[in-house]
Amino acid sequence: GITADNNACLYRDVVDFYGLAGEGAELNIMLVSDATSLETICDTIGTIARKALDFTAGRAVILLINALRPASYVPTITTGLDADVWAAASKLNILAKAYQDDNLPFVGVLPGLGFAKANIAALPDRKTLAFDNVGISLACEKNDGHVSMGVLGAWLFKAQVCQNIGRVAFGKVVDTAFYPDATSVLDMRNQIDAIAGKGLIQFCKVAQKSGYYFYDDPTATAKSSDYSSLSWNRTMNKGQRISADTLSNKINEDVDVDATTGKIESALISDWESDVENDVRAQMGKATSTKIKEISGVACTIDPDSDIVNDQISASIEVVRNGQAKQFNVSIGYTTAITE
Repeated sequence: GITADNNACLYRDVVDFYGLAGEGAELNIMLVSDATSLETICDTIGTIARKALDFTAGRAVILLINALRPASYVPTITTGLDADVWAAASKLNILAKAYQDDNLPFVGVLPGLGFAKANIAALPDRKTLAFDNVGISLACEKNDGHVSMGVLGAWLFKAQVCQNIGRVAFGKVVDTAFYPDATSVLDMRNQIDAIAGKGLIQFCKVAQKSGYYFYDDPTATAKSSDYSSLSWNRTMNKGQRISADTLSNKINEDVDVDATTGKIESALISDWESDVENDVRAQMGKATSTKIKEISGVACTIDPDSDIVNDQISASIEVVRNGQAKQFNVSIGYTTAITE
């Protein structure tokens, strides 16, 4: 079995995950050798990440990859991180795009191996990155270089897809917090914003709160991207999966076409668009006693010029996501009277 002695990295991640997520949470695990690079794991034509994803029969929505390198490992540092991390991010993003094209979207997270306080300036600004579907985490609970992927996974499990893992109302995440180079978050408090500008996941201290919280949930891409956070990835991905499932019920359906144009009848298009919108709203657009609504609106558009005679239908989904309050500026002063 897995123990703290024979696989310290996996053991801690599993214990952390179930300690926070609770019994019954689904976590699928795949082991690889210590010598396997992150890039090899994420290779688009390889069998490791693909095998892990395919094992879940389409249920995989988050892919967490972790590694704890031995003391003898010497990383090649490129723009502030182990070059293996950047190579893996590129491969993982391509892999995610391929699954997205198959209507099985997921978001992945890699460990920020090779991070060092002295190299913060060398890290690329997130506006120069384009890994829409990949997060890179520097969040460590202990000062031994182990990125706390189990903790991150549990927080993602607990949050609805639209919710930022940095939501303070969830409560503290951990009692101690470090970076992969064993520097404490407290010692880096003046560098938090600089690291945030690099699009990396990290812990932070919140004024007047005990413990530590996730600072934000960025992906390694520009803020202007529709997929610039884990939560926005997860929201879009859930909407896509619901839409694809609804439309899959139409597969091999006998479809009336306009006798003049050979295209789908407009009335049928409207019906199908409504089916998609209604299903997405039902699963994401309504609040209940136990959950908040995950989107503010949805629109489905089926291309009336779809080549139905040759079995092709094109549809696009637009989602109005919820906003997130990321910063508050509070001012206070004395007055002699309150005017209402």
